[in-house]
Amino acid sequence: MRNPFVKRLSYIAGIIIFALIAYGIGSARAQKARNAGDNKQPPPKAPRVCSVRQARRYADWLRALSRAERCRAWQDRSAGARQAAWIMSKAQYALEQATVDSDPKALLDPKKRQLLEDYYLLLLRAAHQSRQGVSAIAEEKGSRLRAYISPIDHSIQTYSVSIPGAYDPAVAWPLIVSMHGHGWFRPFQGHPAPSYSGAFCLSPQGRGSTDYKDLGEDDVLSAIEEIKRDYNIDPDRVYLTGGSMGGTGALHLGVHYADQFAGIFPIVGNADNLAWSLRWSWNRPFPGRFHSLRHWLQEGHTARAFAQNLFNLPTYILSGSGDTIVPPEHSRFMTRELRARGYRVEYREYPGNGHGGFPGSATGEGLAWTCSWTREPFPRTVTWKAAQLKHGKAYWLRMEQFARPVEFATIDAKVDAQNHLTINTSNLLALSCQRPTTLFSHGKDITLSIDGQTLRIANDLAPDHWLTLRRDPTHGWQEQIKVSMPTLSKKRGCEGPIHEAVLAPFVLVVGTQSPYPAMNDAWQREANSFANEWKRRNGAPCLSIKDTDCSAEIMQSRNLILFGGTSDNAISNQLGPFFPLADITTPLRAQNIDLDRDDIGFMLIYPNVSYAPHRSVVMLSAQSPQAAFQCWGRFGNWFNWGVFDSKKYFDYAIYDARSASPETMLLVGWFGSDWQVESGSWFTGVNDLRELMAPQLFPQWQDASLVHDTTLALVDLMPKRIDQMRGAIGLGRSFWGDKLQTDKSIGLRAPATIEYDLQGRFQKFSSGITLLNPRESGISQSRKKDEAVRFTVYGDGKKLAEKSVRWSDLNVMLEADIIGVKQLKLEASPAGGPAWLHMGSAWLKPSVSRALAGAPISSSSTAAE
Repeated sequence: MRNPFVKRLSYIAGIIIFALIAYGIGSARAQKARNAGDNKQPPPKAPRVCSVRQARRYADWLRALSRAERCRAWQDRSAGARQAAWIMSKAQYALEQATVDSDPKALLDPKKRQLLEDYYLLLLRAAHQSRQGVSAIAEEKGSRLRAYISPIDHSIQTYSVSIPGAYDPAVAWPLIVSMHGHGWFRPFQGHPAPSYSGAFCLSPQGRGSTDYKDLGEDDVLSAIEEIKRDYNIDPDRVYLTGGSMGGTGALHLGVHYADQFAGIFPIVGNADNLAWSLRWSWNRPFPGRFHSLRHWLQEGHTARAFAQNLFNLPTYILSGSGDTIVPPEHSRFMTRELRARGYRVEYREYPGNGHGGFPGSATGEGLAWTCSWTREPFPRTVTWKAAQLKHGKAYWLRMEQFARPVEFATIDAKVDAQNHLTINTSNLLALSCQRPTTLFSHGKDITLSIDGQTLRIANDLAPDHWLTLRRDPTHGWQEQIKVSMPTLSKKRGCEGPIHEAVLAPFVLVVGTQSPYPAMNDAWQREANSFANEWKRRNGAPCLSIKDTDCSAEIMQSRNLILFGGTSDNAISNQLGPFFPLADITTPLRAQNIDLDRDDIGFMLIYPNVSYAPHRSVVMLSAQSPQAAFQCWGRFGNWFNWGVFDSKKYFDYAIYDARSASPETMLLVGWFGSDWQVESGSWFTGVNDLRELMAPQLFPQWQDASLVHDTTLALVDLMPKRIDQMRGAIGLGRSFWGDKLQTDKSIGLRAPATIEYDLQGRFQKFSSGITLLNPRESGISQSRKKDEAVRFTVYGDGKKLAEKSVRWSDLNVMLEADIIGVKQLKLEASPAGGPAWLHMGSAWLKPSVSRALAGAPISSSSTAAE
């Protein structure tokens, strides 16, 4: 049944659109009449463009249209709702291209006024057609900007599609998926898509700069399904290509979803973490210190480690010898691996090129070669490797359960003559297979040799039916229907680690049940921080509710991110008894570690056993506001790449003030395939490394009115807002947790903004500024030469002081007069060299001071607990 509130919104939206159409058509006719009157005079040299005033009206109407269509897009899953998402995205694109919201003088440009008018008239017509049930609404010429609603966060995600002029829906057409390069998180990336006369071309947004992994991976696959829904696409002729980050995406999607594509053409793509280590000293191995874990995680990020999956996917790789952004070693190492396996691969390396700028013949040749292949959906031989079940489908085989965590699983299968199948596996407890008629004779039993064991399987079910086999510890491999199943088991969509919970529909549930107001405030602050970062990266907020508003219906339909443990969050208290908390803490209690300290925090992922065992619950728990502070962003930057910022690689972790990486946590772990601690893997922190870490400080004061001293170190004042894209700021330490020579300093990874509410109580700001590098990372030549960070001080929105620092000049002071300033903002932003290579910087002992003692203590203010 439709939600009454949504129903009322749809009525209101309809009224708004009707008024817009009526008023807009009248205005357009009036404008046309004026133009007709002008035509009585000699024709002008250029087409008449609307006035600035009229363009402002068009912009206002487009904003209103966008809001109305957003409501209609969320209404249901009808064709009209899909069209509403398209219309909304086009309206927003017109406003963004005209820069009317960012440039007060934008409308002085006649081209931008014309753009607004053109889009306004186009979209009014489209909105009217959509409401009349027209299946093919008016759209822009050339590449079309479209969108779909993501079930993950209900955001409207855009993509661009070009349609071949000769398209005939009676014929299946090829699809080229062209993926854009790195552009941070600005909207409408990929539009307009390239045009080809003989193929469709899709250019997805990919959720911005994600390397087309995680959310970006889901976006590409979803956009492909949208195109297949609207047009007759040949499933055996879908191709991947892209440059830079787009090349990375072609390789990533290729190795994990090879059975969906006919060929890939990566251009200067990231393919091998070893190339980063070679060129930039990133991610160096440290034998004896989480070495196996670090290696497994690193390999899980790199396409080269899964090169064997490309046995049936032709690959054409293009690179430049002079590339200093994605070094050619990425392409070379990937090609070497494919050639060693005898796979179909072509490699071209241009000695006169760097990161792009290839001649048209080079890209034309590569695309022509790629598009010459047709997918073979049922190869007789399959070899596959995966680190997660979601990447475990390989043509007619599918991994269903791993034997051990923190290990890869593999399948090698071959269909022989006369219905004989041989399978060899590693690290698998269960797998499924189809029996396509191109490989097996239907109705005739199949002889299966699996890991040295022989089974006879009836082949009387539909060929596309998935037959599941499970390995029993006593009897070996059998059909699953003959084996007792564990009560809980990791499955696709509910397998961990923690980060996977936000790759499906989820909701933040904020605890309100602590008897201490400061604790409730801390969890609300952390949830707000999560939501703000989500909006920055995804262009839309995520759903957030209080624990008292979390219904059974919500718990059954979404993954839950619980801010607050069993004492602070009502839902954590309800679900907590099902979590194996005592088993998790056993290794630490055996070492007599006090887990009741104020700086102790905890996080885990587990199935929602009570309401939806196929859904995940993430619980964040802390002993105090100090431990809750920046808890989500404090870990996950182990591999120096923005795609992995704050990524939780683990199923559970326990941390304290000295924790700044997996190796410096007290404990990190993965549950076994049955969601038990005993069958999983865990790692305790490296004590020698933990001793080198500076403890994360916690602000002493929540309110500047409490401060009586003449000078206040800003590390002691709770920021009003922290906005750092790459994780948590370091209070009293570097971003990476290293000790600083100057105490009371703030470690950053630019870009980063920190805001304070000074209430006009101080007169002078003073701070040193510098660049920092992690103790165990080298500084590449390109960083030494070009890297710079600009530090800026703002007071009530006005720039007060600004300086930049480079590696050649690190001892810099920055001061500003802040008399009367209420809101102080400190901003650090990359000012030289590639921003993604920047490793660290710091405000050194930033402070504010005044000549006289502070004002009396306000009775309504309290210090931070």
